[in-house]
Amino acid sequence: MIIDPTELKPDTVYKMMSNTIFPRPIAWISTAGEGGTNLAPYSYFIPVSTVPPCVMVSFGRHENGGLKDTIRNILDTQKATISLAHDVHASPIEASSEPLPYGVSESENCGIDMQTVLEAYPPMVADAQAALLCSLHQVTELKESLMTIAFLKIEHFYYAEGVVDERYNVHLHNIGRVGRDYLVGAKRIKV
Repeated sequence: MIIDPTELKPDTVYKMMSNTIFPRPIAWISTAGEGGTNLAPYSYFIPVSTVPPCVMVSFGRHENGGLKDTIRNILDTQKATISLAHDVHASPIEASSEPLPYGVSESENCGIDMQTVLEAYPPMVADAQAALLCSLHQVTELKESLMTIAFLKIEHFYYAEGVVDERYNVHLHNIGRVGRDYLVGAKRIKV
C-alpha cells in the first residue's frame, strides 16, 4: 500500500507518523518565562549531533497561530532544560500538556516538584533520573510548515546517583510516545 501524505489531512499525517516512528522519547522541557517556570512535553525530539552535542525539538504553533510558550522562552533566554521521563511521569506529562495562559506555570499548576541543578539553567523535574541542560544552538523554520525547529546544544548532562556506570553506560527506563499512548518497560534485546 502506498499512501500520499499530500492527499491527507494534517492530523491524519501526524497520526500516521506518530504511530509509525516509535517509540519517541519525550523531551519534558522547562524554560524560564514570565510568571515562572514553563514545563511542557514534546515528542518530536531526537539527538542529531555529538559534535557539538545537540538535540532537535520541533515546535508547532498555538491554536491562535502564535509561538508556543516553550519556544518563545527559549528564544528569549537562550536556555532550556530537558528532563527525561520514566514510568511515574506518565500522568504528570499528560497534565502538563494541557494549554495554559502564558505566564501560568505548569509545574505549579500540576503539582510537579522542580529542582535547580545549575543556576544558569531552568530547573528540572525533581525526580527525573536524567536531564539535559541546554543552550539554543540554532533555529530554523521548516519550509511549507508552521513548525519551528530548534537545535539545542547540551551544555551539561545531569544523572541521578547510580544511573551512569564507570564506563559511562547510562541505565534509564525512559517512557516513549506511541501515537496517543506511552510505552513503558520496552523489552531490550542484545544481538
